[in-house]
Amino acid sequence: MKRLHETSPIWHAIVWIAVYVVLAGVGDWLSALAGVPNLVTTLLFVALSVGLFPYVKRNGWTGYYGLRRLRGTDFKGTLLYLPLLLIALMQYAKGLRNDLDVTTVVLIIALMACVGFLEELLFRGFLFRGILKRGTLVRAVLVSGVTFGIGHAVNLARGFTAVEQVIQIGFGIVLGIVLALLFAVTGTIWPLIIFHFLLNISGNLTPTDSGAEAVMLGATTIICIGYGVYLMGALRRQRAGGLNALQQEPAIR
Repeated sequence: MKRLHETSPIWHAIVWIAVYVVLAGVGDWLSALAGVPNLVTTLLFVALSVGLFPYVKRNGWTGYYGLRRLRGTDFKGTLLYLPLLLIALMQYAKGLRNDLDVTTVVLIIALMACVGFLEELLFRGFLFRGILKRGTLVRAVLVSGVTFGIGHAVNLARGFTAVEQVIQIGFGIVLGIVLALLFAVTGTIWPLIIFHFLLNISGNLTPTDSGAEAVMLGATTIICIGYGVYLMGALRRQRAGGLNALQQEPAIR
């Protein structure tokens, strides 16, 4: 895999994304057979997470992919993350599901922690960086964001209706683009992982309501347009000041 990473970083990202998708499908199938939703999927994703982090660290890529240790300066602009918090909390306006029990909640939390880590590393780390190495920042932001959204089409196999699927893809594209911009501004994906974790938990603990979710997609899009404009302005200011968060990290060895 390291050889593939060096010769074709985009294919390296695609292979890992394919592994993730296959494990999700197999895990959901085995979980259904076991009669405990998310059980096997969670175990498989924990194993993948535990394997991927040392893989990145061993090859000296933690800073390059935004997994470096957080610095004090990362929190100087705390307001930078407030729109994400608002988007994550909006789901709770629907209330909580009435079929939750302790096992279900624990599995959702564990699974979504892994999903947040894996999807941010794969899409904002591997894929974004792979495209950026071969092209422009604009292309990396757009392609990684759109790919992230379209990737949610696999949820059709998880029982989502066509309308719910369209909403999921819409959410994915809008958020994917903004999160890629945020990575470009900050150079770290840890806040993105936390946001992804909180957003997915809120989506899984609250009932499905296509009408309410369509409204939230509209609100999220409006927030993200304003947020995206702000982030692009931050990127321009960084460049004017001779700064670039993505170039401050050492190159891949």
